[in-house]
Amino acid sequence: MREFLKSHIIGKTVFARIFAINILIALVCVVVLGSTQMMLMTNFIAEKTEEALSQNAESIVTLIKNNISSGSMRNMLSGFSRSSQSHIMIIDNKGRVLINTSESGFVDDTPSVIGGQYSRKVLNGQRHSVIGTMDGIFNETMFTLQVPVVSGKEVIGAVLISSPMPEQQRMRGILFRRFLMSTILVVLVSFLLSYVLAKRFTRPIRSIQNSAKDFAKGNFNSRVDEIATKSDITEISELADTFNHMANELEKVEDVRNSFISDVSHELRTPMTTIGGFVNGILDDTIPQEKQKEYLKIVADETSRLSRLVNTFLDISRMQSDKIVMNKTNFDINEEIRLSIIGLEKKLTEKKIEVSLNFENDSCYVFADTDNIKRVLTNLLDNAVKFTDEGGEISVSVTPKHGEVEISVKNTGCGIPKEQLSMIFERLYKVDKSRSINREGNGIGLYLVRSIIKAHGKNIKAYSEEGKWAEFIFTLDKGKPKKDEIIN
Repeated sequence: MREFLKSHIIGKTVFARIFAINILIALVCVVVLGSTQMMLMTNFIAEKTEEALSQNAESIVTLIKNNISSGSMRNMLSGFSRSSQSHIMIIDNKGRVLINTSESGFVDDTPSVIGGQYSRKVLNGQRHSVIGTMDGIFNETMFTLQVPVVSGKEVIGAVLISSPMPEQQRMRGILFRRFLMSTILVVLVSFLLSYVLAKRFTRPIRSIQNSAKDFAKGNFNSRVDEIATKSDITEISELADTFNHMANELEKVEDVRNSFISDVSHELRTPMTTIGGFVNGILDDTIPQEKQKEYLKIVADETSRLSRLVNTFLDISRMQSDKIVMNKTNFDINEEIRLSIIGLEKKLTEKKIEVSLNFENDSCYVFADTDNIKRVLTNLLDNAVKFTDEGGEISVSVTPKHGEVEISVKNTGCGIPKEQLSMIFERLYKVDKSRSINREGNGIGLYLVRSIIKAHGKNIKAYSEEGKWAEFIFTLDKGKPKKDEIIN
């Protein structure tokens, strides 16, 4: 029980905060409403008491003005006193007590004069009320209404009619007890409702928390359940959906990473095994001397391939740490495209691929980093060659547009599945995982392409129709031709 109270009721959890706030609000509302009700009821009782006393006091004033004899007046006041359970005094304009209903039992010693602090206002013509014993005149707390007796414009005396306060106190006590019972009932109901409400709010949050913990432990299959995703609280349902989306994306990345590690391990192991085998064969004379040069050539090729792979990883590292510095110059993008295609001439010829160049002008200058854009062109064209069927076609277009130059590389062939278009630029992602890493690359070429284009402040997009074609389009800033070429 102690642990429950500590973790749920007095802890720092969302449940505890919601629960405490609801209880606090309920208590504040009850106290405010109860205090207001008590005040209004007290005022109401006072008003009703004063109203009742006022009627008797006005009747007595009327009798005084009608010059009723002293004896008759005493008898009548005694009747008033008994019927209303009140004490009545009549004073003159000097504060002297003329008539006092001592038989009421509220006065121990009959006073002869009412002190100025209690009679000044009424003898000045003001209706006035006093709560208390009036300096010991009464033997208990009384509510005294003072009504002036005016003849013409002159105050000739006053009527003081007093009612005991215990009756009012008793009524207030009854009201307070009922208020206390209502408060206890409201607190209990608020406690139950707050507990249910807080549980309802925190259950989906706890579901998200548990899924996050599972995810942190490496359980990438963990997802937030429907308690959270279908919550009627918009923010919680959106948070749950966002978490599940994030989990799906991370699971994909994890799958890609694991696949990449497997592929790279194979990629590194194959040339290293080849190199080690041939070198050992040369060292122990297993390979005849006349063939050693041939096998050393294979070792050199495998070493170059390993070097290229390592350099690619270093490039990725630099891209991620923003250490690549763009050395932008003006150069002819059309010429670089021609050179890149010439470099792939052997592969193009082997697969009988037709290449078409669509240039608006013989020269088109861009302002970019020459070396890095060469890598972009090489990667895109090399990919186009790999995924173009034998006898297919590759088309390259260069189109100047509003201060920019748009470059398009399009090839016929297998294309890219629609659901994978958004992933092809991700690091380590390969569209066709069934293909050997040796034949189809290591899944980082397009990632580098996008990183280089983004480093230029531009973007690259991919379009495709599966089974028919694929197209990559990127833009660069338009450049200026060299001065000598302008003159020519």
